[in-house]
Amino acid sequence: MKNRALLFPVLCFLLMVACSQEKEPVRAIYHWKTTYNPTQYELDWLRDHHVTRLYLHLFDVDVHETETAAPIATTRFLQVLPDGMEIVPVVYITNEAMDKMYWESEAIGRKIVERVLKMAECKGFEVKELQVDCDWTERTKDEYYRFCHYLQEMLHERGIRLSSTVRLHQIEPRLDSLEVDNKTLMLYNTGNLRSPKTRNSILDYDDVAPYLSRLTTGRLQDMTLVWPVFGWGVAFKDGGQFSHLVNSAELGRDSDGLVVREEWGEMEQMRHLWKEMPERGGERVTILYHLDSLNLSKYSYDEIEEIYSR
Repeated sequence: MKNRALLFPVLCFLLMVACSQEKEPVRAIYHWKTTYNPTQYELDWLRDHHVTRLYLHLFDVDVHETETAAPIATTRFLQVLPDGMEIVPVVYITNEAMDKMYWESEAIGRKIVERVLKMAECKGFEVKELQVDCDWTERTKDEYYRFCHYLQEMLHERGIRLSSTVRLHQIEPRLDSLEVDNKTLMLYNTGNLRSPKTRNSILDYDDVAPYLSRLTTGRLQDMTLVWPVFGWGVAFKDGGQFSHLVNSAELGRDSDGLVVREEWGEMEQMRHLWKEMPERGGERVTILYHLDSLNLSKYSYDEIEEIYSR
């Protein structure tokens, strides 16, 4: 009996140690500008919120004037990357480029990997994961799936993971067969931006609700989620015809007679969704979009912490 009495507190102690050694959720954010030159506010923001992973857009792949897919919009670096920050390079592939890849998937995938690794070596960071972003449609879906198959094989040979962004309209029965190590769901731009009847095209619970049942079952439940911390204005002409987007820095200025619908990633909408979503499986990662002081300054410290706690 005496030995049993001693065993209980020992087991409790071991359990407490195991719990304390659980991995902290990963706090991440996108950098999506063509120049990497963060302000002091942005650098302080990363530190204050203990962000450890930066999803860094490196370049796009679009249709070149030679009618082949080629890199464009390569990010310029005016500062060194933060010490101790895990960098996940992101490559955006246009739908037009994907349409041209049918006979070149492997070759273009190889060029992308080589270019990313050379840029990483030049900028002094290790690539553990590469993310591809493409707004593929029903027409280009098969080609995108095939492209990811080849790309994942190339990356796995180098010990690198592959992740892919997913938009709400891309959630379909075959999504489980998309061969990537992680699917990252972009929970923004969920509504019809060009419609004057839309309340908030960045994020509205009513736009996401029809997909919720698919997000709470099977492998889709383990997707990494990206939350919007940005805003803009949507300008309409008389009669409700879409005109253009207004940068958040220009909101409140003379709109030349246009009607401007101001939109932000609203905390109220996020909280509504959190109530409907179960605990996520897999690696706990929360990503915000994106690193920009003009937008981030609209959110309080506590609001950002609330998002990162999900």
